[in-house]
Amino acid sequence: MPAKTDFRFWLFGAAAAILAYQLFVPPIVGLADQGDFIRVIRPFGYGPEPTSVNLKYNFVPRRYVPDSGYRALDWEQPTSESLPVAAAILLNRLVSKDGSLNIEVVGFTHALLFLAAFASFLSAIQGIFGGAILGAFAILALTDVGYAAYWNSLYREPAACIALILLLAETIRICRRSEVSMSVYVRWTLWAILLIGAKPQYAPLALPLVLFLFRRRQPGRGLCAAAILGTAVLSVATIPKAEGSAATYNLIFDAVLPESKDPSADLKALGLDPRFAHYSGTHTWSEGTGFYEPGLLGVIGTRVTPVSVARFYLQRPARLWRHVHLLMRQAASLRPEFSGNFEQSAGYPPGARSHAFSLWSAIHEHVLGKAMVIELLLMIAAPLLALLPTPRLRRSPNRRWIEFAGLLASCGVLAFLAAAFGDARDNVKHMFLFNLLLDALVVTGIAFAMASARERFVKARSPITSVRRTQEVTVLASRHRRSRS
Repeated sequence: MPAKTDFRFWLFGAAAAILAYQLFVPPIVGLADQGDFIRVIRPFGYGPEPTSVNLKYNFVPRRYVPDSGYRALDWEQPTSESLPVAAAILLNRLVSKDGSLNIEVVGFTHALLFLAAFASFLSAIQGIFGGAILGAFAILALTDVGYAAYWNSLYREPAACIALILLLAETIRICRRSEVSMSVYVRWTLWAILLIGAKPQYAPLALPLVLFLFRRRQPGRGLCAAAILGTAVLSVATIPKAEGSAATYNLIFDAVLPESKDPSADLKALGLDPRFAHYSGTHTWSEGTGFYEPGLLGVIGTRVTPVSVARFYLQRPARLWRHVHLLMRQAASLRPEFSGNFEQSAGYPPGARSHAFSLWSAIHEHVLGKAMVIELLLMIAAPLLALLPTPRLRRSPNRRWIEFAGLLASCGVLAFLAAAFGDARDNVKHMFLFNLLLDALVVTGIAFAMASARERFVKARSPITSVRRTQEVTVLASRHRRSRS
């Protein structure tokens, strides 16, 4: 009789097939450039193929050609996304006849790395009760077009997604084993570094990651922690000046002032001239922007920074809540608001979105998005519960999984706050990592619920439990007879 096929084979095959259909079967699905592609592709000497139509925001730019002049040094920054793009360019030398780079080559590289990470995740959950169900939920989420469209793009989010899946797989292995080798922690640290190194916005995640590391009694954890913290510091320290200035302008003029009842007073509180209040509602690249106004140029991003804006909100809790509450309406969305999914030759209207494999996006919008306040409160509470020094928690067989959930939740809260107070444009794209962590928590909750239900069922069916129940019934019946007599 043939051996039973491993569920991982079917799940891996399903994920590969769904991604191949979306990314490589015409019309291909991807993401239009919102202005960030230049940050990743320019160091490699490529630029978008010249066209007669402006593709930005509306259509996927498919071809990139060698263009040494396509550089913007003021915006360049090291990122872990450079690794898959470099691999794609090396692969492109084998398949390209004219030297141009097709976005599908980048998508193929992203998808291949994602599938390797997903295989690691499937291996980590093998043997867990309901592992096949967990894998199915992971496929439903991770192959949704809201995530898959990023593979055919040059954003920095794909590197973060791949690193996070690898990090989750390694964390699951740590939680499942009583003794963990140093090589596992080295890999765990490498995935944490690649995650944090994707974007400066992810630097705050270094704090809960290091805390989780120090709760493990593992030699060499100090070096691992130093590497993670060093990556976070480097990521923040190398933020291009132009990027920091643009983000600060957007926060003030596209968030603080439009949400204000007295914009002039808010500008004064931030150390800016109240006469600039008429720029309220503009952003760095909008028509009529004040970004290049002499009184703002050189002040925004240097004397007034995102830290200044965060301090402004902290001193005004009501304003802080108003800002967060407004963002909650978009926080759970997986579909970037300014980016079409198709190339122009596909014949779709500008900004058209794919509806294939969008069930998880709909769940986010209509289910998770409706309960965002409750979800954020639970994400804030989970790390606190995981750190409680209670004897019962120390003895609990689920202690490591509670800490795992606490790690996910604390990273999710920091990802939300970094997106909320790091910029005021492209909010959906900036919430990419938050949504990945939210999904990981949802799947973890499903796993924990299934394991708890199984434990109760097994305990109820065990012979020892049946004997104890029989004894309890006998004692109660005896007491009842004595009371009646």
